[in-house]
Amino acid sequence: MQIDIPAHIEKLLFLHDTLTIPGFGTFTATKVSATADYAGGTVSPPSKSLTFSENVTTDDGVLVNDVSITHGISTEESRQIIADFVEKMQAQLSQREIVTLPSVGRLYKNYVQKIQFLPDTTNFSPESFGLPPLQFSPIGRSREVEKNQETPPPVPAAGSTIRTTTAPPPPPASTVKTPASPPPTPEPYTPQASRSGGAGWATALGIFLLFCALSGGYWLWKHQKNKLAEAETEKTERTANPLPGSGKTNESPKKAEKPVLTEPETKAAESEEAKLDKKVEEAVAERTQAAREEVSNVKTTPKGARECILVVATLREKANADRLEQMLSEEGFDVYFLQKNGYQVGIRFYYTKISEVQEKIKTLQNLTGEKEIWIKKK
Repeated sequence: MQIDIPAHIEKLLFLHDTLTIPGFGTFTATKVSATADYAGGTVSPPSKSLTFSENVTTDDGVLVNDVSITHGISTEESRQIIADFVEKMQAQLSQREIVTLPSVGRLYKNYVQKIQFLPDTTNFSPESFGLPPLQFSPIGRSREVEKNQETPPPVPAAGSTIRTTTAPPPPPASTVKTPASPPPTPEPYTPQASRSGGAGWATALGIFLLFCALSGGYWLWKHQKNKLAEAETEKTERTANPLPGSGKTNESPKKAEKPVLTEPETKAAESEEAKLDKKVEEAVAERTQAAREEVSNVKTTPKGARECILVVATLREKANADRLEQMLSEEGFDVYFLQKNGYQVGIRFYYTKISEVQEKIKTLQNLTGEKEIWIKKK
């Protein structure tokens, strides 16, 4: 008997939020509210978002009962037919083929042998099934605001009394002397705050950090050089002035005042000084590079931006993690890598709006095929 299992899956997804295919995986339908696309001028009706997980394979009996009742066969026959269908799908997926379930979606295996699901545009919500997107256009209104708009007097409430005060009559002009009014005092000019204060502050901070790094490196180099000079001086004094009773005497006081180092000691001292200078130069270069990177980060990071880390996948094998890291690097992402409970591979970026994080997640899903991308830092 030829039974169309994908047709049963499509029918049951309209009636149930979860549907398990025994021995294969589970489809989950999540309700999504209506959305408005202001750029395209459309409003999409409510729908259900369909996802697939191969971790839950326990039979819930929904698909088996529907096949058994529809075709009038026993439960064991229904399970056998579904098992044959699952075995056929597994064979196609193992051969790197794409399994298509009509009106439901497509299934395939990625480079780490995990089953990925790409849903179709079918709306599995019975309440809004068949509703097309609505078109709309914004209404533009012109609004003029008067600069010197007088506020009308308040309207008295019913039954209330308003007390009016009458101004006293002015005195006669002959008896009152009006003093000369002083000239108006000009208001002090307050310059508007510059908008570039934040950028100037960031530049000044970067220059200060760079100066501190260079000063610290120079002080470290000078300190190490002084220590080496003191050690050489102490060694020279011990060679020139032997301890009393050791059996060594100086031939002449003039030679003792000006000791001469032997050639091996001179070469050893020069090599130690060269190694110390090299270490100091490397330390200065590292601090300078760190300060420059901090300055560049301060300049390139937009004002008010926050750092976000998206983990694409946590892999067990180092080879798979390296391939994913190389792919993200070739696409121009700032790769995030951490060895913790496996190998966490993701990207790092700065954002100012939540929509930018969602766009990055969609881009990574289309690029890698991974649907379970999680936010580690936000």
